[in-house]
Order: sequence, then structure tokens, then C-alpha cells
Amino acid sequence: MAVLSGIWLAPSAVYADDASYSLSLNAGVAPRYQGGKQYTVTAGPGFRADFGNGWFIDPTQGGAGYAIRFLNGMFASAALSYDPGRSDTNRFGRPGSDYLKGMGSVKGSLLGVFTVGGKIVGETKGSMTLEVPLTNRERGWSGHIDVAAPVASWGTDTIIVSPSLHFGSSKYMQTYFGVTPQQSANSGFAQYNAGSGLQAASLTVAWTHAFSRHWAMQTAVGTTRLLGNAAKSPIVQNKQSYFGGTGVVYTF
Repeated sequence: MAVLSGIWLAPSAVYADDASYSLSLNAGVAPRYQGGKQYTVTAGPGFRADFGNGWFIDPTQGGAGYAIRFLNGMFASAALSYDPGRSDTNRFGRPGSDYLKGMGSVKGSLLGVFTVGGKIVGETKGSMTLEVPLTNRERGWSGHIDVAAPVASWGTDTIIVSPSLHFGSSKYMQTYFGVTPQQSANSGFAQYNAGSGLQAASLTVAWTHAFSRHWAMQTAVGTTRLLGNAAKSPIVQNKQSYFGGTGVVYTF
């Protein structure tokens, strides 16, 4: 749910016939952690590459990996990504908050990201993604179901609306929303056992304006609502959160 990694929200072809590369300068705002009420501003460069042969580097497809498309409009991809985990202090560039003091840090994890999807109707696409930890396996697996629907297009502008459902295994939910007896003693939060299931629902609206063949501006705003056991966690300050980001992109 990171903003900066989601600047390119428009669903590109799983891979193009010709190679293309994009550089961007992005800025965004999002909660310090899932369920937190404090927000943090982030800024930095971005990079996306479609090598034209199935291989890609693309944050919207999970990271760096390989994708294949089928004649019936279905597509699939496998990629490597990274979950930075969470800190129990305010740290620039990493999820976390001083509010979580005593909870300890969640270690980062190298992830295998597997996606399958296809066209639903017209240019609307649906997909399902699983994120499986390859390191720090105690993190548990998570996933999301996404729809990307182009709702308006005129001239050099396009608007895409993307609703999503997020879910997680019992390990994942306990890692990010549970409170163990030791964590309870250290932090003062009530002990809490978060079971598997739905974690959140989110809605993102992305607008792309092309200045030329090479230059464009992409802006995204959205909201996330924690659900189920995630919403009941004692570390959650706000069940509803908002995020936004914008970036200037050069494609060549």
C-alpha cells in the first residue's frame, strides 16, 4: 500500500513488444504504519523497465521478474520484491511509529510475488496477487485482489479507478496486528491474537496526464479501511486512512 511504489497505477501491458524505460521523481504522503494516525511525507526517484521480452522491473507488478500474456487476455507474472517490515520508532523511509514503542521491530523480508489476472470487460482488468516471504518466513504470506477500471479518457488524460481487497495468513496478521505476551509487557498494549482473513479494503484513483510522447505526470489518491481482526487490533489508532502521491515521469 505504499504510495511511492504505486505511482504507476495504470495497468500496463504485461510486457510490450518493444523495450521501454521510465525515470520519475515522486512525492507522497501515507500513514506511518497500517492503522496509525500519524502521516509521513516521502520523496525520491523511481525507475521502471519493460525489456520487451517478458522481463521487467516494475513496482506495480511486484518488483523485478518475468511476465507472460496469453491470447485469451490472461496474464501471469512472478517477481522478487521486498517488505521493509516495521519499526517501533519514527524512521524516515520505513514504516513505523514511536506509538509502537516496546513492540519491537518487524524484520524485512524478501518476497516472491505471484500474480494471475485478465480482462474482465473492455479494458477493465482483474488480478490476484500472493506475496510469499523467502526470508524471515515468520512474516507469513499476504495477498490482494485488484480491479483496474479506466473510467475516463480524453485527449492526453486518463483516469483509472482501482478497488482492492487485502488479506493475510494468521502469521502475517499476527506479525502486523497481533500483540504477544512479551510485547504486551513491553509496550502496554493488551495481548491480542489476530487470526487469518481479510485485512483491508482500499480504493485508488489515478490520473495520468501526458505532456508529450516522453513526459507525463501521474497522480494517485486513495483510502484504505482496515477490516476484521486487523481493525480490532489494540495498536490500531485509525481504521480509515488516506494516501496520495504524484510524480513526473520520463519514458524512453
